[in-house]
Amino acid sequence: MELLKLIKNRISTEWKKTFNDNVDILNRNARDQDQKIDVANKRISNLVLNSGGESPNEVVDARVNNKAVQFATLAARLLETENAHDKDVEQLELTQSDQQKQLEQLNNSIGIILGTYNASVSIYVSKSRGNDETGDGTEEKPFKTIQMAANLIPLLSTGTVTIFVDADVYLEDVVFKSINGTQIYIRPIQDWSVFDPASNDMPVKVRSISFTYCSGYFKVSGIQFVDTANAPFISGRRVSLALIQGGYLNIDACKFADSTKAIAFSAVYTEADSKVSVSGKTYFKDQNTAMTARHMGEIYVENSTQGSGNNIGVFSDLGTIRCQLPTSFATTQTSTGFQGLIITKGTVLS
Repeated sequence: MELLKLIKNRISTEWKKTFNDNVDILNRNARDQDQKIDVANKRISNLVLNSGGESPNEVVDARVNNKAVQFATLAARLLETENAHDKDVEQLELTQSDQQKQLEQLNNSIGIILGTYNASVSIYVSKSRGNDETGDGTEEKPFKTIQMAANLIPLLSTGTVTIFVDADVYLEDVVFKSINGTQIYIRPIQDWSVFDPASNDMPVKVRSISFTYCSGYFKVSGIQFVDTANAPFISGRRVSLALIQGGYLNIDACKFADSTKAIAFSAVYTEADSKVSVSGKTYFKDQNTAMTARHMGEIYVENSTQGSGNNIGVFSDLGTIRCQLPTSFATTQTSTGFQGLIITKGTVLS
């Protein structure tokens, strides 16, 4: 409501004019203040509720974060930020704890390697109980995968390493590479010798194992090879068990019974000055090729080896194979490629 002017004539004209002029000034000032208050209220409303008004100097709404997410109140935004900070701190603490466990595992592994150099080492693997991050390969704290056990073996050692594998299915392509001067045994924890591979499944099942650029003696016992259609390729064919460029491998009482007759496949493969012996009632069934020796690789097949339904028993391509296979072992018992040599009986030269 504006101020009222004087209108009665009994007041002097001069004083009335002065008074009324002052009223006009006050009313103008009041209107100016009302306009300023209205603008201020609008800007406050814009700040608190909308943000980013017409003025380039407008303050950014404190309820909106750097990702343009608007919160109901400033307190809600601050609470969200503090909770996120707490979660980050908690995650950092968990990460630090995990790194500490991994460091302890590494220290234990190094202790095994350095403390038992040239001595016998036992490494345990259990898919159900093991852990590759916190395990140390002991019977109490086994690894989860066979590959982790393989990675623990020193690159240079003259000791004996036995990898004990708990009964389970390990769909792994285990690779031993560039290991020199050692003996490596891979076997089930269970007593596998009571099983006949021809009539029993073996306790440990693995997709593939390969030894590459290694020297020394290796023995794989009591293992059944499964999921062979997904085994890795070597020289254009899938392979379950391979020895390439060095070392001596004994295959004892293993089982190859997943049908591979329709694909390019060899259950056992060796090449490049490597030697393999197959023994202990090892069993081959429905394989495209049971055993292959190439490029100066050698295979010796003991008479105890069993099998049936295979397309090709043994194939030699610039390699040497000594064998005397059972009559029903394969449709084609022996096959050779370029200068391959297969010896089925001994001859004394005089």
